[in-house]
Amino acid sequence: MKHIHIIGICGTFMGNLALLARDLGYQVSGSDLNAYPPMSTMLAEQKIDVSTGYHPDNLIHRPDLVLVGNTISRSNPEVDAMLDQGMYYTSGPQWMYENVLRDRKVIAVAGTHGKTTTTSMIAWMLDYAGLSPGYLIGGVAQNFSDAARIGDGEWFVIESDEYDTAYFDKRSKFVHYRPRIAALLNLEFDHADIFSSIEDIERQFEYFIRTLPSSGRTVANFDDTRLGEVVNRSSVSPIVNFSTSGNREADWYVDSQSEDYLHSHIHSSVHGSVDLNWNIPGQHNTANALAAIATVCEVGVKVETAIEALCHFKPVKRRLELLAEVNGIKIFDDFAHHPTAILASIDAVSKIDHPKRVIAIFEPRSNTMRMGIHGRNLVDAFDLADQVYMYRAPNVVWNDRDLDRDDFFIFDSVESLLASVSRELVSGDTVLVMSNGGFENLQNRLIEQLQNNSSFLSIVNSKKQ
Repeated sequence: MKHIHIIGICGTFMGNLALLARDLGYQVSGSDLNAYPPMSTMLAEQKIDVSTGYHPDNLIHRPDLVLVGNTISRSNPEVDAMLDQGMYYTSGPQWMYENVLRDRKVIAVAGTHGKTTTTSMIAWMLDYAGLSPGYLIGGVAQNFSDAARIGDGEWFVIESDEYDTAYFDKRSKFVHYRPRIAALLNLEFDHADIFSSIEDIERQFEYFIRTLPSSGRTVANFDDTRLGEVVNRSSVSPIVNFSTSGNREADWYVDSQSEDYLHSHIHSSVHGSVDLNWNIPGQHNTANALAAIATVCEVGVKVETAIEALCHFKPVKRRLELLAEVNGIKIFDDFAHHPTAILASIDAVSKIDHPKRVIAIFEPRSNTMRMGIHGRNLVDAFDLADQVYMYRAPNVVWNDRDLDRDDFFIFDSVESLLASVSRELVSGDTVLVMSNGGFENLQNRLIEQLQNNSSFLSIVNSKKQ
């Protein structure tokens, strides 16, 4: 049995790649510095050996192959040992193509937002239609037992990131995948640590789109003007457009929708009209669903089957996930870490049962956020929240004038933020916790604090009686 060791195994891509490698018969181990749920939990449950910290001793058994994650720098001591000992190594995306994707028909889902949810939807629809797809999803998909699977069918669905591949390969990860269908959701500026401008990101999308064959399909968001320009000048395959703004020039469009986004009337120039009635909130999730429907119909799935599958779709963990309701206070967990995603998530929860107040708790953890790139746009994204509590870690660089708002509270420790917000909450509030990291387990600590407060109040009230 060949042995693969993954440096940076707890990222969502590399962690799920580890599952695929194991299913292909490899012995898999890995190392990482900062592991947090849900990926750390999943790897533990799957009994994949993970070493904490990067050290040459992690390679003492001399694996047959080392996969280097894209967050790993050349100065990493494990990388140095790997090179010094002349070990065979490659990147995760290159390994994926050579060992999983090369002999499959690939559906690649790309965009600044919505990739994980849309990838999950497409994989679930194909599975529901009996096509047994393989998939790799950058999160915990609740419709499946695992977030990655080889599958028996001809199709493989993969979440496709524009972030760079490895310290030795600065191309975007998605250029390795060579899809037959690309589902393109949106295109905005992000990843300021590796891209200096939006034009840099556009260029990578152009390279990606050009990897499609002329017999393939480019499924693209008609409402995103910038994305449309990139697609129109790059695609040699037929373009299938979708729109949630009611634009009748699109191949698929939503022509009417309920205020809470749970009921949509969808029209297709080829497949006719259909109603989507489901329980997933948010206009952004309607856009994800429309992209998924348009994509699977290109594979041959009937639109009625696609709609039926969506009615049984379960949201990905940490995507508007309702964690608990304590004493009339709802706590949602969300992965939003970009102004557009933040605004969409707050809009979604504000229309779920119309809460008394929406309390947003936010950790600017991505490299772009820590650098303060989005500035005033970030603050404006919280306009629909009644109060905002932000944790500012020591490595977060911000201009405080951008954060000058009466309802915006900044804390230098998670403990002080937790203490303040737990005193503030009252029955009828909805709390939306947003971070693309572990946030020092704030979500569950807040729930525990509220439960303790509730128990204390119950005891006090019983004594008064």
